[in-house]
Amino acid sequence: MNISALVILTVVWGALIIAALTAPLLMSCPFPTAAFFTYLPFSFICHQMPERSFMLMRHPLAVCHRCSGIYLGLFLGTMMSSILLCIPQRLWRACVLSAASFLALDTLLPFTGIWSGFWLCRFLTGLVFGIVAAPFAVIGLDEILKTISRQRRADSLPLKGVFQ
Repeated sequence: MNISALVILTVVWGALIIAALTAPLLMSCPFPTAAFFTYLPFSFICHQMPERSFMLMRHPLAVCHRCSGIYLGLFLGTMMSSILLCIPQRLWRACVLSAASFLALDTLLPFTGIWSGFWLCRFLTGLVFGIVAAPFAVIGLDEILKTISRQRRADSLPLKGVFQ
């Protein structure tokens, strides 16, 4: 596994966490325009309902409980990818499927009235899903970086016999 993929994804997930934490800080200071532009990108992937978001300085984070868990899980899972990738593939797939199932149930059951859910459950299902899903992102980025590297090497090789 390429260490570059781990570093890049750790920085990306860490930056997203910092951005989500920065939005309420900007709201509590006299920077509402900067806060708006910090909240805005997250609004495309998160409902940002204040009652379902952690609060910082009396303002909601830029993401809800579940998304907070997913981002933190992706960050932690990326850092633990070397360990997680040692788990037998069959067991790892079962973990991913289980985590995704619990996440889906926690998301959909409130619509039935059977389960109303609460902040800790939303956060934990997101966290576990993020942790087990992170190695997929690492493997995917690693493959992309290897392909780019191979392509660059192929492009830099001299053409033998073509124009001689």
